[in-house]
Amino acid sequence: MALLDPKFLKQIARLQIRSEQVFRGKFKGERRSLNRGASVEFADYRTYELGDDLRYIDWNIYARLDRLFLKLFNAEEDLPIFILIDNSTSMNFGQPTKLACAKRVAAALGYIGLISFDRISVYTFSDQLVPIVSFAYGKAQFSQVSQAVEGIVVGGETRLAACLQRFVTETKGAGVAIIISDFWDMDGYDTGVKRLLSRNFDLTLIHLLSEEEMHPQLSGELQLADAETGQAKEITVNEGARASYTQRLNTFCEGLKRYCVNRGVTYIRMNHQTPIEQFVLRDLRRRSVIH
Repeated sequence: MALLDPKFLKQIARLQIRSEQVFRGKFKGERRSLNRGASVEFADYRTYELGDDLRYIDWNIYARLDRLFLKLFNAEEDLPIFILIDNSTSMNFGQPTKLACAKRVAAALGYIGLISFDRISVYTFSDQLVPIVSFAYGKAQFSQVSQAVEGIVVGGETRLAACLQRFVTETKGAGVAIIISDFWDMDGYDTGVKRLLSRNFDLTLIHLLSEEEMHPQLSGELQLADAETGQAKEITVNEGARASYTQRLNTFCEGLKRYCVNRGVTYIRMNHQTPIEQFVLRDLRRRSVIH
């Protein structure tokens, strides 16, 4: 079964992933570039220098001022987009699982990027960072991206800081980075996020939680085990324990949201049961991740 319905793909075919920054691309795309080149959009003039292409001299200005000026245009280039998917064991929770939801979000973002002639790279991370799509460009490569994303399996503990450090080290240049994760990391998210911001990535965090995590239906004497470490703890789940859990969860989520807002990072919380159409066409648009 395909990750995304063909009707939905038609709905998002005219969208673009938005970036507040301008990054240097490698190929022709549909965005304004830092580089200067031949395009339909005029940008500026500069004084002619020996060796410049005579085709771009403005002869009207020469006739008036008897000086040579070169016309400059905004070159259109691709936007580097990096999608990082948490595939740690904690993502194998919920029905459907959080990972299944993350795959659909990643596939939708990948399609939007590819159809806009942006450069797409996809990684998974848990205790290791794994590039599953090193490079994709153009709509024709959506099948490759979709198959790679669909094949992701869960495994390992979350090591966000180490994985993002490796990502920053191995990635040349910057771009848009979109992290899809539940952010359940005992070591926190601060160090990893700071590494990306230090390299000037345009960063979006999609905080994916399951309905069962947000509103657990548990009661009685239970032994709960950590999905990633296997550590178990016996607890009594009653109304007071549920209220305490809800408070701590809200504190964690609001803390992550405030952390992002204070650093210019886009934060979006997602319930894994939210239909992909609603999340992309309403939530991502509302937060200007796409337009």
